Amino acid sequence: MAKQLLTSSLVAPAFLGLNTQESSVANDPSFALEANNCVIDQYGRLGSRKGWFYRTIGSTGVNLKGIHPFIAVDGTNTVLSYSNTLFYKGLATLTTLTPTTTDTITVGNWNTVTLNDRTYFFQRGYKPLYYTNETTPDEFKSIDQHASYTGTAPAANICMSAYGRLWAADTTTNKTTVYFSDLLDGAKWGTGSAGSLNIAGVLPKGSDVITGLAAHNGYLIIFCKENIIVFQDNDSFGGNFDVSTMQLVEVIEGVGCTARDSIQSIGTDVVFLSSTGLRSLGRTIEQKSLPLDDLTKNVRDTFVNIAKRESDQGAIKACYFPDEAIYVITFPEAALSYIFDTRTKLENAALRVTTWSAQNHAAMVHDKTTDVMYFAQEDGIAEYGLYTDNGTPYVMRYFTNHFDMGSPNISKIIKRAAVTAIGSSAQQFTLKIGYEYTTNYFSFPFTLSGQVISEYGIDEYGANAAVLAEYNSGIALDRIDSSVAGAGSIVQLGIETTIDGAQISVQKLDIYAKQGKVL
Repeated sequence: MAKQLLTSSLVAPAFLGLNTQESSVANDPSFALEANNCVIDQYGRLGSRKGWFYRTIGSTGVNLKGIHPFIAVDGTNTVLSYSNTLFYKGLATLTTLTPTTTDTITVGNWNTVTLNDRTYFFQRGYKPLYYTNETTPDEFKSIDQHASYTGTAPAANICMSAYGRLWAADTTTNKTTVYFSDLLDGAKWGTGSAGSLNIAGVLPKGSDVITGLAAHNGYLIIFCKENIIVFQDNDSFGGNFDVSTMQLVEVIEGVGCTARDSIQSIGTDVVFLSSTGLRSLGRTIEQKSLPLDDLTKNVRDTFVNIAKRESDQGAIKACYFPDEAIYVITFPEAALSYIFDTRTKLENAALRVTTWSAQNHAAMVHDKTTDVMYFAQEDGIAEYGLYTDNGTPYVMRYFTNHFDMGSPNISKIIKRAAVTAIGSSAQQFTLKIGYEYTTNYFSFPFTLSGQVISEYGIDEYGANAAVLAEYNSGIALDRIDSSVAGAGSIVQLGIETTIDGAQISVQKLDIYAKQGKVL
């Protein structure tokens, strides 16, 4: 009597993202053990990420460290950027800007913000700078040279533009005070409603230092390494944040922020890097205590270890890209980025996550006027897009968790496998099958079916009407079925492909096996 044929289908593989935290056998098969150079698209498919390409031409070796799109009140967008020693404006061509300042600038770790018609540059140990076109084109000076300057602007490492004023903290000599400018004028620090707020008296245990600032739902959020302090004015944000009536709402003890530039608003929430993973500010405030859940719950140990190994926490950069609803955080020493899908949280309150390898971006920013993500690179400004890394192909890898096809005590003899994929014409990829937790995989090459791709203005849509070609989008949906080999009680599937100018998404995996011996 013929033995029963075992089948297993993975629809929308890796729909739940990576899970390296739990036992792989116990995992839902919708999790992945590896999903590198991937994203989870809006349809829940695992697909290749986009790459990047230079927007700047002819600026070899500028070694940019940061970018700031300066959007003036009239909507004019000037892309500002900087290296360790120089400043620039422009996108395709970088024009050098030289600030008038008494400082000799040797470090480019600026915190850059815009208030009204001025962009301000803050960095510990340097006089703050401002850039504006209010009265003079490309006016770029230290803040103490502005006509409306009063008081003493802090030489702070942290700056935020919120509620109509600048907020700054973390100077060389004071790490527990938040300074704020006058309303609507970031040059006034000694008149009007300018002032300061020392949080030392509300810290629950010993001392702490301010590491970041955020504004969320009418709250002023002060991040420390081990605490989060929340203030609110007493009129519930009635038109503006009244600094004369600020009152303490709560101190969330035991969780804080370790990297200034990891703090990103994702619309309805604020996300930040803590010593125990990536955290959600909204959930933290809701629980009013150390939260049990975190956004990195499914990859926590690996993620935290990579973050802690970064010798310079200030070099950790993050960006929220709303067009694809992704939060990107990059660890430069590891040359690795974690990508969090913010569309929805999983049942355990974590976000779906994938990784991107070989990432060397010094900084990232979302330009709201053009709705693109820019990267600070060695040779200028690059844009997130296309499907190569500046013309260099990259490898997309996806591996399932180890699974037993519902029969843990029976050996499986894998006979056939099928892959349903969406990609460009004749794209090649390799299906890998492994057994018994080993990394010695059987490899089987596949090629998506060929497809003639035509464009408007060519063939039947152009002058050459005698040559007919059907117009299509250049994307093929193909199911490839092939004989495979190998046997074992525990199975793992994987896909590996080189992305070289075209995308690919995995829709479904099917495997068919005969029952072997009972173990």
